[in-house]
Amino acid sequence: MPLTVEEMLQIGDLKDVEVLAGERGLSSRAVKTVVVIDVPNAGQWIRGGEFLLTSGYLFADDEFSFIDLVDSLAQKNAAALGVKIGRFLSKIPDEAISKANKYNFPILKIPTYMNHVDIINPVLSAIINTQYKLLETTETLRNKFLDSILLSKGVEDILYILEEFLNMGIAFVDNILGIRYYSRNSGLKGAIENSYITEIVNKYPNTQITIEDRVIGYLIYEKEPSYLTSFADIAIREAQRALLLNYQKMEFAHEVERRHRDVFLKDLLYSKFKKPAEVFLQAKIYGWDPTWKLIVVVIYIDNIHKKNFDDNLTNNSRNENEFSLSQKFAAYFPGTILTRIDPHYVALIPVREEENYTFLRNKIKELHQIISQSKKIDLVIALSSVKKDLLEAPRAFSECLETFDILRRTEQKPGVYSWCDLGVEKVLCALKGTEMSQNFWRHILGKLIDRQDESSSFLLQTLEALIINDWQMRPTAEFLHIHYNTLKYRIKKLEEILEINGLQEGKQRFEVTLAFMLYRLEHSKSLHSWPRSRRV
Repeated sequence: MPLTVEEMLQIGDLKDVEVLAGERGLSSRAVKTVVVIDVPNAGQWIRGGEFLLTSGYLFADDEFSFIDLVDSLAQKNAAALGVKIGRFLSKIPDEAISKANKYNFPILKIPTYMNHVDIINPVLSAIINTQYKLLETTETLRNKFLDSILLSKGVEDILYILEEFLNMGIAFVDNILGIRYYSRNSGLKGAIENSYITEIVNKYPNTQITIEDRVIGYLIYEKEPSYLTSFADIAIREAQRALLLNYQKMEFAHEVERRHRDVFLKDLLYSKFKKPAEVFLQAKIYGWDPTWKLIVVVIYIDNIHKKNFDDNLTNNSRNENEFSLSQKFAAYFPGTILTRIDPHYVALIPVREEENYTFLRNKIKELHQIISQSKKIDLVIALSSVKKDLLEAPRAFSECLETFDILRRTEQKPGVYSWCDLGVEKVLCALKGTEMSQNFWRHILGKLIDRQDESSSFLLQTLEALIINDWQMRPTAEFLHIHYNTLKYRIKKLEEILEINGLQEGKQRFEVTLAFMLYRLEHSKSLHSWPRSRRV
């Protein structure tokens, strides 16, 4: 911090200087240089920070010029005005005192015995010493932070250095990953660990850390740091730079690794490796133990809600999203490796011996909730069954894709879905597209599907609604927003077209339901894409 007027008045003989006005400005106005006034209109050359000295000779018979000078100096942010009273100027005009108090601009009474040179030399020396101390402190802090980054000590070490200097607990909230970091003696952990970022920044003093137009995080303080030390702003500024450099270093390292890892994962998932040994050898490079079992997780971001997590954004944003997902999964499941295979993100999660499938699924559901809330997106996650090693990763990947294929054809909400939990759909998936499947659903539903008239889509909609509602009439009518009698009419039409005598019988319902599920597995169009309320 620059030398203040208050600090200047503690230097040598300046302790004898009397403050006549503007006392409130003593601690806030900074002294950058000392100037002796030799013209009445000196205010026009002021740049800010000047401590001006005058014998009063210029204003002996012109108090209005003095008043104008005070007004001009105060508004141009001069540091203070020192005046010798008695020899040429008998007193300071009351109006000048009033203006100085209004603008918190110090007017100082210089003793008549004190030469200007006795003021100028010690003040300039103090300014230089203050600037040197400022540079020295900045250099010391910068070197500490730089050493921390070069030695890859992490965010916590940056906070330890800042805490040492400010003598106050610090936290850093990572806006990209949602992770909280704390200095060694921080009392903030219990207060903010489970709070939303918006709540934290509204409650505690903080400094935003940004790169270009992205907010990467916030430094959080136990109390306002500007009151702690005159160099607090320097320490915080250097900590900001250190956190930015640390983030860019991590991002760059991740990008280099990502390119090589993506090639390996895509070759693995699409079965391009010819020798098993080659798979395990490359996997070791990315920290994967060949003895690990695994599950494959495929993540899909709903197109409707992808503004904050979208492949339509810049490459930097897409890489940031992948980096964020990778870090979150790695935090929950150490050893996880992740890649992007449009339009999905694919993660290979190691399964330790002590972990069961239910435990993993619940942890993934917990992570799903955290990502969905922090990014405000709709997220669908598919899990494979547990596989014995990496050689079975292609099959696990196929299970996830088949899960998504089934989900797309059913009314499923964002959430976590497991291949192991799928029921009859998993069996039907094996029949999808086969001649047996097509012959079956065409035999049962062909007459309805092949109709080209306007009512066919409403009848297909009615059939699907009946199946969804377990063939219960009133729930189906409410689901379709139609009258009960309208539903009865539609069922009669379905029976006529399908040439079925009574859709109320169990065997006929089962065959129609099975045929419709097979048909829907082969056709992406489902109930939500059809109009609901028109009567037939």
